[in-house]
Amino acid sequence: MIVRIMGQGQWVMEPEHLLALNEVDEAVERAVEKGDDEALRTAIAQLVAGVHAYGTEVPDDVIAESDLVLPDVDSTVEEVRALLDSTAEFYGLIPDAEHFESESDPVAPGIDTPVTPTES
Repeated sequence: MIVRIMGQGQWVMEPEHLLALNEVDEAVERAVEKGDDEALRTAIAQLVAGVHAYGTEVPDDVIAESDLVLPDVDSTVEEVRALLDSTAEFYGLIPDAEHFESESDPVAPGIDTPVTPTES
């Protein structure tokens, strides 16, 4: 899947790596529900770090349609709420395992622990 981080570019991600970030995605949703800007920035920073750690950056000269769009770390609660509203019928910012399975994408079994990506 191609993941775009607003203002940063695109990364190719394997579904199992995206699934590993679902707990962080849930933290983003909770922060938006509470209107907690600080918790939101922390959660988005963790999502971005996970994409950077597990993804492969798409070169700037390659044009590819994004499958997912993640907000920039500096996004406001209102901006992220609008982004969530566009996907909330199916999932948060990152699809759940059921979404991948329904599209017959490979899903790695045993992804049930939170991922703590290292910062680069």
